Amino acid sequence: MKILSKHYVLFRRTRQDGSCFYRAFLFSYMEILRQMQDKQAEVTRLMECFEMYTDRFSRLKWDEAYFLNPEKYFSSVVSELNEVLNVIAAGCTSEWLYQRSLQESFSGRIISFLRLLTETEIRTEEFYKQSIPKNVNVLQFCWKTVQSLDAEATTTQMRALTYTLGIPLRVEVVDKSSTGQVVLVKRLDFFHQSDLNKGPLHLTRSYLSSSTAPKLLEEGSNDADLLSSDGAPLLTLLCRRGHCDILYRK
Repeated sequence: MKILSKHYVLFRRTRQDGSCFYRAFLFSYMEILRQMQDKQAEVTRLMECFEMYTDRFSRLKWDEAYFLNPEKYFSSVVSELNEVLNVIAAGCTSEWLYQRSLQESFSGRIISFLRLLTETEIRTEEFYKQSIPKNVNVLQFCWKTVQSLDAEATTTQMRALTYTLGIPLRVEVVDKSSTGQVVLVKRLDFFHQSDLNKGPLHLTRSYLSSSTAPKLLEEGSNDADLLSSDGAPLLTLLCRRGHCDILYRK
């Protein structure tokens, strides 16, 4: 906490139910959206991301226990999320956002949707094969590590969701050294490769290093409102022992 306090003013705890990453990601993104200058443009951008994934999502084979009509399910959840994001873009209070997020009928449905988007990315991109054990196929991997509602996200799922939505992400990972005597803070930065020609994942072991920060984006770039002035992702999570909370920068 002493190390983190040099860069962050506070953190918000999230429910420890296995969906903490998706829950923290969703709420933090909506908070950032409230502060954006051009909120409606960001909502439009995100809806375009969903539209791009509609065909991928619909072409995959899904267990009928989830839904009989993938296209109808996808459309209904996107419509529900779009409605909430438009309320935020129109100017909602922080209390409204907090109370809305506590409604499990909304957050639970959207979190399940984020898991399915993550699975779609993993099942349709060759890149993720390197993360899957050789004795497990992609469907088994997703069933165990993505679909299951108590499955905690690892860097594989974090990378997949970041790329799907085009939302830069920073994760501060607090861990102990191999000897167990030193506390380490490792930084994981995720950027979309098409925006920043820097590869899918950047890891610096030195907390104070800024080598992971991308070049400042040009004014008008799609990611401009999702990055701070120094090029770091605004959406920042704290990961300790596999659990994710939300971090707030100074």
